[in-house]
Amino acid sequence: MTDDELVEAVRARVKAGRPTDFASTLAAPEPASLDEVEDAERAIGFRLPPLVRRLYLEIADGGIGPFLGVSSLHDEELGMVNVYLSCLNAEPSPEDPPSLPPGVLFLCDFGCAMWALLDCRHPAGQMWWWEEGDRHKLDLTFPQWIQAWIEGDLTHDYMEARQLLDESWVGPWADEQP
Repeated sequence: MTDDELVEAVRARVKAGRPTDFASTLAAPEPASLDEVEDAERAIGFRLPPLVRRLYLEIADGGIGPFLGVSSLHDEELGMVNVYLSCLNAEPSPEDPPSLPPGVLFLCDFGCAMWALLDCRHPAGQMWWWEEGDRHKLDLTFPQWIQAWIEGDLTHDYMEARQLLDESWVGPWADEQP
């Protein structure tokens, strides 16, 4: 699907009262302003990938997409920029996973310490998967990821099957048996 087709498919879901996977979420927030998007990009130090930028500007400031939807840009507690800056400035303890590379954002909370991450260093937005501190780059860009959601294919198994080995980090507990 083209970016235009993806924007229209997301818009149709929002108009149909299905902006996220939760039946209780019937409406999406208002779109972000250009100033809000540009403020986010300055804080992140990278421009948002074009389709991501369009969804924030044309459809909603978060609250659309898989599970509970992508994060808003500037929400005080869980806004993408605030979480990014908190992680970037945190001093992790030795048992914590290493910090994410600059430009990689917590995009969509799947609950239970699982997140879809967005890599703004990649022109289309490389996607990553974070699960309980383990992180894996996926062989998906944001347009492919959002299309999989629109088509009903974006499941935990779908993302697990698309994990790449490069730039991945698996915690020391991965090999421990209960």
